[in-house]
Amino acid sequence: MDNDLKGLFSARKEKIIETLSEFLLREEVKARLRLPWIDDLPERLIAYTKGGKCLRGNLVLLGAEAAGADIEGFYPAAAAIELFQSGILMHDDIIDGDEVRRGKPSAHRAFANELSQAGFPETKKTGESLAICLGDIALMLTFALLNETKCAPEKKSEATIYWGKEFAKVGAAEMEDTYLSSAPIMPDEQRILDLYKGKTAGYTFIVPLITGAMLGGASPELLSALSDYALNLGVLFQVKDDELGLFGSAEKLGKPIGSDIRENKKTLFTQKLFAAASEEEKAKLDSIFGAPNIGEAEVNYVRELLEEKGIRAEIDNLADFLADKAKSALIKAEVKNGKNILQSLIELSLKRTA
Repeated sequence: MDNDLKGLFSARKEKIIETLSEFLLREEVKARLRLPWIDDLPERLIAYTKGGKCLRGNLVLLGAEAAGADIEGFYPAAAAIELFQSGILMHDDIIDGDEVRRGKPSAHRAFANELSQAGFPETKKTGESLAICLGDIALMLTFALLNETKCAPEKKSEATIYWGKEFAKVGAAEMEDTYLSSAPIMPDEQRILDLYKGKTAGYTFIVPLITGAMLGGASPELLSALSDYALNLGVLFQVKDDELGLFGSAEKLGKPIGSDIRENKKTLFTQKLFAAASEEEKAKLDSIFGAPNIGEAEVNYVRELLEEKGIRAEIDNLADFLADKAKSALIKAEVKNGKNILQSLIELSLKRTA
C-alpha cells in the first residue's frame, strides 16, 4: 500500500501544482508582481512549491473525501495551503540560518547568489530581505486562492476565519521554538510535546485535514475525530523528523544531517540526552549543541550517546504509541471515503526515511 499511497499523492501533487500555476500565471496576478528589475516572481513561487511533497495539500483533499465531497473542486484549497507553506519555509530558513532547502539553495541564499553575480557589495542581508518579501507575497496570495474552492460560500468564509486563528497559533509556536533554541534552559518533556502539538501537529496535519473536511461539510463529530487522529499523527511525524535529522540521509532529506544540533533545537532527543548524560558528557554536549561549525565527528558522538543510553529506542516506542492512538481515533471516525488512505498514512509516517 505504501507505493500506492505515494503514487496517489504524487498524482494529486501534479494537479495541485497545475492549479497553483494556473492561478499565479494569470496576467492579473503577474502584473501585480512585476517589478522593473524582476518579472519572474510567479515562476519562482511555482518552482519553489513544486520542490516539496505537497503533504498538506494532499491532506486537504483527504479531509474533503472523508466528508464525502467530490475533491475536484477542492484543488484551489490544496494549492493555497502549499503556497502558504512556501512562504513559511522562506521565513523559517532565514530564522534557522539554513542555506539549503530541498537540495537547492534556500530562497534567501538564491537571491544573495544572484546579487553577488550582479556585483552588489552586500548580498546576505539584502538576500534575506528579498526572501522575506517573497514569503509575504506567498502568504497574502494564499487567501485569494483559497476563495476559489468550489463549495458553499459560507464554508469558505468559515475556513478563512479558521486559517486566521490557527495560523496565528503556528506563529506563536514558531516564536516558542526560536526562543527555546537560544535560551540557556532545557525545557521539560511536556513543554517540548506542547511545541510539537502547536507547530507540527497543528500546522502540518490538523489544519489541512480539518480545512478539507470543513469545506466538504463534515459534521462536528467527524471534525473532532479527525482532529484527534491528526494530533497524534502530527506529533509522531515530528518525532520521526527529529530522528531523521540525526540518523537520516542528507541526500534524501535535502539538508545537512545534524542541523538541529547546530541550531540547538530543543527536541525530545536533546532533552532526554542531557537528562541521561554524565557531567563530563554534558560538558562535551554543551560545546557541541549550538556550535555552527561542528562536523561529522561531533554528530556521530551525539548519535552514539543516543544509542548507548537507549534514548533512540525509547523514542521509537513513543512513536509506536502515538501511531496506536492515531489508529484508535481513526476507528471512531465516521469517515465516508478514504479511510484506508488515512490508515496507510500512519504506517508510512512510522517507516519514512525522508
